[in-house]
Amino acid sequence: MSRDSRIHYWVQVVNTFTDYYYYMSSWELQSRVDASEAAEAVLDARIQKSILLLIKERLDANPAENQRFKETTDWKILNQLLAAARLKELMKVKIAKVGKASGLRYHVTELGNSFYGRKVLTALGFSKQRYSLTKEEFERVHLEFQKIKLSLPEAVEP
Repeated sequence: MSRDSRIHYWVQVVNTFTDYYYYMSSWELQSRVDASEAAEAVLDARIQKSILLLIKERLDANPAENQRFKETTDWKILNQLLAAARLKELMKVKIAKVGKASGLRYHVTELGNSFYGRKVLTALGFSKQRYSLTKEEFERVHLEFQKIKLSLPEAVEP
């Protein structure tokens, strides 16, 4: 199989890991993979390394890119990169406290837009359209995050 065919094959493999079936194209990898002739196994390893580096660069630039991927993939290292990006995304979330003590509400729009935040909110039975929570509901979310050993970002007053 030619170098271009191998690159195309591996790009297709990566694209099957995404929900939208397109994450990268073959031409993006052409310049990243050494053009020297190498054994097929070495060439495959170089292509895979280039793919992972490209994905890592994209995830570092924008951790929300992780949401384009399925929950898990067949590549262990890619799953680790996605988990790290998903944690970075969660740490950037801002939760706003609104109102006085009696009618205190927490705006969780950004939490609901993050990968792990959406998972927790869905598991607790909150719909996607839910943008604010009462103090009691927020406490349930906070306890759930503690159970799975993730830290929920602190709520701030706007």
